[in-house]
Amino acid sequence: MNVKIARSGRTRAKAAPERPVPEAAEGRGESMQASEIRYRRLFEAARDGILMLDPGTRKITDANPFMTELLGYPHEQLVGKELWEIGLLEDETASRTAFEELQNKHFIRYEDLPLQNKAGRRHEVEFVSNLYDEGGKEVIQCNIRDITARKRSERELLAANEVISRHASQLEELVDERTAKLRETVSELEAFSYSVSHDMRAPLRAMQGYVEALTEEYANKPLDATAADYLRRISRAALRLDHLIQDVLSYTKVLRADAPMSRVELDRLTRDIIETQPSAQQPASEVLIEGTLPPVMGNEALLTQCISNLLSNALKFVARGTIPHVRIRSEAADEGVRVWFEDNGIGIAAGDHARIFRMFERIHPASQYEGTGIGLTIVRKAIERMGAKVGFDSELGKGSKFWIQLTKG
Repeated sequence: MNVKIARSGRTRAKAAPERPVPEAAEGRGESMQASEIRYRRLFEAARDGILMLDPGTRKITDANPFMTELLGYPHEQLVGKELWEIGLLEDETASRTAFEELQNKHFIRYEDLPLQNKAGRRHEVEFVSNLYDEGGKEVIQCNIRDITARKRSERELLAANEVISRHASQLEELVDERTAKLRETVSELEAFSYSVSHDMRAPLRAMQGYVEALTEEYANKPLDATAADYLRRISRAALRLDHLIQDVLSYTKVLRADAPMSRVELDRLTRDIIETQPSAQQPASEVLIEGTLPPVMGNEALLTQCISNLLSNALKFVARGTIPHVRIRSEAADEGVRVWFEDNGIGIAAGDHARIFRMFERIHPASQYEGTGIGLTIVRKAIERMGAKVGFDSELGKGSKFWIQLTKG
């Protein structure tokens, strides 16, 4: 029997040709790969701790090197643990609560979270956690910043501020206490000054009275030259001391008296002072008010003292044989009024300018020009009490220009 063996009819299938990958897809793949590389580099180089967590299990899936360094755990010991197990949250309950909040808000932040590392060292950290979608899968990323040094600096600064505040409070109390004592002392000195000045005038007047009585009684009787000279010396000394006491009294009044401010008719006041001031009424004196002086805000008693003293000085400090000439004028200045008292006197040397308003400072000896050295001190103090200003321009041999600056009335 002839047996025919038939060949198998199955044929080998041809392999399908490879489908070319579109250029755009290749670009996306390369771009995604580059992004992943960049992200990984940032993840590993970051100087903040970064943890990746599984939202379902709350367990760590990845940690960057800084996090392992901060906690003291190697990477493999961190992976698979929950946050509370690495000392970041208090316990499992706190961890569950935090994750529930994160599920609801997709973001949580703790600014003062205590953390204890593997070695037991405590840190203060700023904790920020985000829940986001990555390719259809939810991912949790936690960023942990060590703020221990910053918090320590803040506490040290707060402690330093408390120390400074305490010292400032103690200093303020001490200043208040000493100020109160100083005010009491000044008040006592002012009262003493007033009392002494007032009481000293009585015996002075008696001395002057006796000198006048002796002079009158012995006017027609022979007195030797020595006795007559002694009487003149006594009279002049008593008069100088009386002027000094009067100036001290005036200064005390300026310090102690009430100084209510009101509108003052400066032109009328100045003209009244000129009419009643003896030195201004001397035939060999010229006092000119230029125009009309404007009304000002001030205290009339203090202004009277200022104008009287400035006018007296302007008429007094002139060269021998010179007719005193004083010009009084006003001008607008810094929303106020500046009143000038200009004279043709001997002037003030530049080196003496700083001394001119000091108590008992005399530029010229009493033998040349009478005075106590208090007049301009009274002017300065009176001006200060009115919240005004005073100043001058002067050159030796070229006269002086004193001014007071007041608020418009």
